Amino acid sequence: MISAADILTARILVVDDDADAAQVLQLVLTGAGYTAVSRTTDPTAVSELHRTHEYDLILLDVQMPLMDGFQVMESLKEFERDGYLPVLALTAEPGHQTRALRYGAKDFLRKPFDVEELLVRVRNMIEVRLLYKDRSAG
Repeated sequence: MISAADILTARILVVDDDADAAQVLQLVLTGAGYTAVSRTTDPTAVSELHRTHEYDLILLDVQMPLMDGFQVMESLKEFERDGYLPVLALTAEPGHQTRALRYGAKDFLRKPFDVEELLVRVRNMIEVRLLYKDRSAG
């Protein structure tokens, strides 16, 4: 059984090339009680960070320079040991939502986002991720 404490201690990475947006997301999550929230503005670092920290959830902006969110999702697939890519795609572009799901995101959130909707989606995705990890380990 997944407890509230398990959910709140899940490892989360916020990825957005806009430093202010990444900080706002981190503050919203920590304000809601999540204790292991990191952020980066460098999409090229995400795969290595995930390989090292095995995040339970990655909130990923889709539109970024250097490497867009679709490229990031492709690079993450090689490091995902149990076949579950824990990505919540963030996008303002309607056409990117379905594309993100095709690239492996498990859900998406439209920008600008509603904080309550963000928190519900984050909680749901972490719960699914933790259940999936338990099933894969057992």
